[in-house]
Amino acid sequence: SDFLKGDRSSIRAFQLAWGNEIVSMYAPSADRKDYVSPFTEKDDEYQDFDYDKNSLLDSLGQLRVTLDQFKSGGFLGFYEISIPYDDYGSVVTVAVDNYASLSAEILLSEQNVSCEGPMQAITKSLFDKAGIKCSLDTFNLDPSTTSQENYNPTQLLLSFSSLRKK
Repeated sequence: SDFLKGDRSSIRAFQLAWGNEIVSMYAPSADRKDYVSPFTEKDDEYQDFDYDKNSLLDSLGQLRVTLDQFKSGGFLGFYEISIPYDDYGSVVTVAVDNYASLSAEILLSEQNVSCEGPMQAITKSLFDKAGIKCSLDTFNLDPSTTSQENYNPTQLLLSFSSLRKK
């Protein structure tokens, strides 16, 4: 457990290796043909970006196939991967409902353990492989209430912003 509270570069290396291993197990040949946006693509959707759009879409295809495998195994209930149109390719969001390891991840974060869960490991490794740097905000949500007394998060929302070439 001291390892997970220590050096950020060691933790990052662990997460990238973990994410790469998961993707290679569940989606070794997936690519952009496997990603389907919940939005209609517009011509000006990707205006202000310097990264390779096809590399991003390949990564999102691998993510989708991996999450399909997780869903069929009961690890999560529903998910959505989106590139919001009004952010012109600078934001990607991943929403996961009924995520099995969410409570454990919250507990670890309360213990100041720096290692995030498998969803973050997978997505970070995919963005890294695509040559994309970004900021990540993680939100744990309870869609049934806003009351802190009854708060029981079941949804994970990952928001990747400021996407740019590495």
